[in-house]
Amino acid sequence: MPSDASTLESVKEILPEITSRKMMGEYLLYKDRVLFGGIYDNRLLLKITKSSATMLADFPSDFPYEGGGEMILFPEPYDGELLRNVVDAMVKELPRRKRSLRRTASLVHVKCMYCTRPEDKSTE
Repeated sequence: MPSDASTLESVKEILPEITSRKMMGEYLLYKDRVLFGGIYDNRLLLKITKSSATMLADFPSDFPYEGGGEMILFPEPYDGELLRNVVDAMVKELPRRKRSLRRTASLVHVKCMYCTRPEDKSTE
C-alpha cells in the first residue's frame, strides 16, 4: 500500500533539511545525500546503525516490505528532538550517496553520430 504525502510532510516539519525520493509508492529519506530511512506503508522506519540501535533501544523493529532488511520503527506521534538527534548521529555513520553516472556523463562531451557540435581541435 503506497504511503501518503501527509506522512512525509509531518516528518519534514521536524526535519526541514531532508530530501526525499519517491520509489514504488514509498519515500526514501536523505540528509546530506545520506540515505537514513524511509516511509513505508505510512510508517517511519530508520536504518539500524550503532547510534540508532543505542538511542532507540526500546523501539520496536519492523521490515519495510517482504524480503526487506530489518529497520527501527519510529512510532507516531514523533518526538522531534529525539528524531533530530538520531538522524544527525546516523548521518555521520552511513555512507554518502554517490552521484549518478547519468549526471557525470552529461558533464563530459562525447562525440557521437548524432552530435552537431563542432569538434574540439585542441584535443588532437
